[in-house]
Amino acid sequence: MNWRTSNFIKQLKFSFGFKLLSILISFLLVRYLLKYLDIRDYGLWSVILSFLNWVVFFDLGIANGVKNKIAESLSSKKTNEAKKFISTGYISLFFFSSFVYLFVLIFSRLINWQIVFNSHYHSNDYFQSLILIILFFTLFNFILSLINNVFNAIQRASLVTLNQFVTQILSLLTVSLLLIYTKPDLRILAFGYGLSILLSNLILSIWFYNKNKNLSPSFKDYDKKKVKSIIHLGLRFFLLQLTMMIILTTDRFILIQLAGAEDVTRYDIISRYFKTVVIFHTIINAPLWSMYTDAYSKRDFNWLEKTMKNLIKLFGVYVLGVIVMIVFGKKIINFWLNNDNLGLSISNYIYMGVLVLFNIAHSILAYFTNGIGKTKIQMMTSIIGAVLNIPLSIFFVNYLNLGINGVILATVICLSFFCFIGPFQVYKEIKLIKLGSSS
Repeated sequence: MNWRTSNFIKQLKFSFGFKLLSILISFLLVRYLLKYLDIRDYGLWSVILSFLNWVVFFDLGIANGVKNKIAESLSSKKTNEAKKFISTGYISLFFFSSFVYLFVLIFSRLINWQIVFNSHYHSNDYFQSLILIILFFTLFNFILSLINNVFNAIQRASLVTLNQFVTQILSLLTVSLLLIYTKPDLRILAFGYGLSILLSNLILSIWFYNKNKNLSPSFKDYDKKKVKSIIHLGLRFFLLQLTMMIILTTDRFILIQLAGAEDVTRYDIISRYFKTVVIFHTIINAPLWSMYTDAYSKRDFNWLEKTMKNLIKLFGVYVLGVIVMIVFGKKIINFWLNNDNLGLSISNYIYMGVLVLFNIAHSILAYFTNGIGKTKIQMMTSIIGAVLNIPLSIFFVNYLNLGINGVILATVICLSFFCFIGPFQVYKEIKLIKLGSSS
C-alpha cells in the first residue's frame, strides 16, 4: 500500500470517532442554545457569528498560503524552511488581526448596528459591545488556529478533528453553565463561546510544538522574504476565499434583511442538520489537500487518479444519504429539538439537500485544484458566482417569494459553474501528469 494512502487511512480511523462525537455534541449545543436564547436572539447569534467569521477571509490568503508552503518544504525535506514559514505565518496574522481590531474599535461607533442586523430588539451600544467581544476572540483564535493549517500541511488532519472535538466539549460545558447561572445575554455567551475556542487552540498548540521543537515558531525565524512568498501564493487563495464567502456565507445575512431573524433560525437549523454529511465528507477530504500537493510535486499519477475515482464512487453514497435525510428530516429534527413549531416544509429539506451535494462536489474538485496550485478556472467561476449570488437571492426571495428556498437556490446555481467545468480540468491535469511521467 502506498505510504500516502496508509497515512490517509490512519487519519480517517483516528478522526471518525472524534467527529461522530463532535456531531452529537453540536446537536446538543444547538438544543441548549435554543433553551438559553429565544428564537429571535438565536437568529441574531447565527448571523453575527457568520458576519464576523467573514473577517478571517480577509487575511490575504496567509493561512492557506502557509499550509501549501509548509507542505512543499516538508515534501522536499526542508524542515528549517517549514519552521520559517510557520513563524512568519503567526507573526503576519498577529499584525493583521491587531490592525483589524483597532480599525473596528475606532470606527464601530459610526455604524448603526441596528440597521446592519435589521433589529431594534437591542440597543446600538449593546450590539457594539457584542461585536467587539466576538471580534476579539475571533481574531485571537484566528492567529492560534494556524495550528490547524500546520496539522493539515504535515498530513495529520486527524488532529484538526481532535481540536474541533475539544472545542465542542468546552462550548457545551460553557452553555450548560450559562443556563444554570446566568440570564440570557448574547454578550456573556460571546465571551464564553470565544474562550472555549481559544483554550482548545492554545492547548493543542502548546502540546504539538513541545513535541515538535523543529517546527516550533519563534520571532528569530520570522523572514520578510517568506511573507512575500506566502502572499504571492496566498492572494490566489484570498480571491477564492472572498468569492466563496459571498456564495456560501451571505445567506443568513440576506435572510435577516429580507425576512427576519426567525427565518434565519429555520435556515440555520436545517443547514446544521444536513451539515452532518458535509462533516463526514470533510473527514475524508481535508487530509487530501496537502497529499495532492505532495503527490503532484512527485508526479504520482497513479495515486491521484485512483483517489479521484474513489471520491466519485463515494459521492454516490452521499446522494443516497441525503435522500434518506430528506425523507426522515422532519421526524429527526422534531426529535432533536423537541420542537414541532419551526415551520419547515419538505421543500426546505429538498433544496438544502441539493445544496449540500453541490457543496460536496465543489469541495472535491476545489481541494484537488488548490492542492496542485491550479486555481485559475475555479477563480473565474467563483467570481461569476459571487457577482450573481446576492442579486439572485434577492430576486428569488422578493420577487418569486421563495423565502429560505430562494437563498438556497441562488447558492446552488453559483456553485454549479465550477461543479460542471471542474471535472474536465481535473481530468486534463491528471492526463498531463500521466504524459509527463511516461515521457
